[in-house]
Amino acid sequence: MEQIILNNGLEMPLVGLGTYKIPAEKMTSVIGEAYHLGYRKFDTASYYETEKPLAQALRYNGIHREDVFITTKLNIKYLYFFDYWYGKHKIFNVRNFRSITSVVEDSFKNLGTDYVDLFFVHWPWPNFIKFYKVLERFYKEGRIRAIGVCSCLEPHLEALMDSVETIPAVNQIEISPLNTQKDRVKYCVDRGIHVEAMSTFSHYRSITPRLEIINNPKIEEIAEKYHKSSPQIILRWLVQQKISVIPRSTNIEHLEQNISLFDFALSDEDMKMIDSLDQKKFLNYDSTYTIKDLPAKYR
Repeated sequence: MEQIILNNGLEMPLVGLGTYKIPAEKMTSVIGEAYHLGYRKFDTASYYETEKPLAQALRYNGIHREDVFITTKLNIKYLYFFDYWYGKHKIFNVRNFRSITSVVEDSFKNLGTDYVDLFFVHWPWPNFIKFYKVLERFYKEGRIRAIGVCSCLEPHLEALMDSVETIPAVNQIEISPLNTQKDRVKYCVDRGIHVEAMSTFSHYRSITPRLEIINNPKIEEIAEKYHKSSPQIILRWLVQQKISVIPRSTNIEHLEQNISLFDFALSDEDMKMIDSLDQKKFLNYDSTYTIKDLPAKYR
């Protein structure tokens, strides 16, 4: 498995397994099979409610904590004991408010570990910098090995880097052939922030594949040329740019395909062909509307 080195020297596998919407009853078999195939990185989140099932699956399969790279995410939802919406409709009720620290501690408890390799702030909410500073404290204590952010645009990152001591190690953002985010990737790389792709194949908060990506004729043509599947071509397109990937699957054949990305390389022509599909717009996770919550100088 190829590794990338984050800005603090930590090594991270370039390919991991996403656990979003993997049913708890399937987690043990999926994790066992994935580990056998060579997966060493597992992406979870408090919001996914897969932290406990992942920990249980690792223990059941006899997988030692030090042999895997675990990422999880801090979500604002768990600061409140009721549902809320953030966007066009804001409902912030301070009753029953929990501390950010307690939510982070819950993730350690759920995962049955005293450290997390990479801990993300799950979305650039109005108080995401406050969230990040709590993670930074855990980082300084050695309980978090690297800190990341999700769906952060340039203004978010500028505001964050002006406010904290630790530059994010990773920015997890939506990237697909229809939304290549070339300029944003370059912005991050130029500042030492690794980019990880998410929501590459699926619809918003869904595991339903986007057929306009999977069944794109140009990608299918390239896949036939290399005797690979269309998802393999897209994943190879990403890792060939040194963008890490976390595809989710419970299908053994797909698990094997998704990690079998290093026995071939796309030609420059094919890379450019996939780049040319870019529509320069978000398909799922557009955080542009949150920029208005930043201080005026960053809007």
